[in-house]
Amino acid sequence: MFVRYFLLFIYFNSLSAFAITETLQVYRWTDNSGVIHLSEFPPEDKNNSFNVEKIQVPIPVSESPKGQTSSEQMANIKKYIDDRKVARELQLESISTAKSNKENCELARENLALYQSGQRIRTSVNDSSAIQILSEQERIKRIKRSEKNIQSYCGNNR
Repeated sequence: MFVRYFLLFIYFNSLSAFAITETLQVYRWTDNSGVIHLSEFPPEDKNNSFNVEKIQVPIPVSESPKGQTSSEQMANIKKYIDDRKVARELQLESISTAKSNKENCELARENLALYQSGQRIRTSVNDSSAIQILSEQERIKRIKRSEKNIQSYCGNNR
């Protein structure tokens, strides 16, 4: 483990000796809604139909502070690697949340359409096998609940 960090340290120090700037690879894509995304990581959705561009963004190389020990530099490298892992996990979590919100949004819209259709709706009573027809008061409650769910899960994508 130490050898890996040591090699990374040597690699980063040798790069700063040769160049004044470094580049950071950034992925850019536009989703189906027309939203432009910029990320250090490519999109997770393998079935996407959008074009992903790789962009090299120049960033300035900072000189290592004088008097910094090698153990401090190694700690900085480890912190950077840990920060990248956390950023990746947050991106995966936001992708998962967006997918579940999209599914819940579609379900809420389907429910609203069903409740507003005026059809007779059968429902079970207290999770038992007894079935009753939904009353008009209960239908109105469920319409309001579905509208709240649409606002919550769909956001501005109405």
